[in-house]
Amino acid sequence: MKKKEIPPKPRSRKQLQHQQYAAYSTSQTAVIVHLSNGARLQGLVLASDEYVLLLGRQPDDNRPTVVYKRAICLVTPADAPEEVVVVAPDPANAADFVPIYMPRTRKRR
Repeated sequence: MKKKEIPPKPRSRKQLQHQQYAAYSTSQTAVIVHLSNGARLQGLVLASDEYVLLLGRQPDDNRPTVVYKRAICLVTPADAPEEVVVVAPDPANAADFVPIYMPRTRKRR
């Protein structure tokens, strides 16, 4: 009986995320953490695990902020540009509006 060769799994998102947080932590780079409720927190990544991120103002901060990773939308370096200029497409070159067929649903009694 031949053994099935299982292809190697690609790196998971969590492993890549952990590597990125570890890089921020070791380099002591200031970051801006954008939360899902619209708030922005700024500081240094002191430590991270599977569920939370410790964010402090200084490397030896004795009262860091605990941020759940579920609440994080985006983490950017603090020295990155604040806003990227987005060029809107020219309306003259835009395609005409195409209506989408939406079937009617049955009314429930």
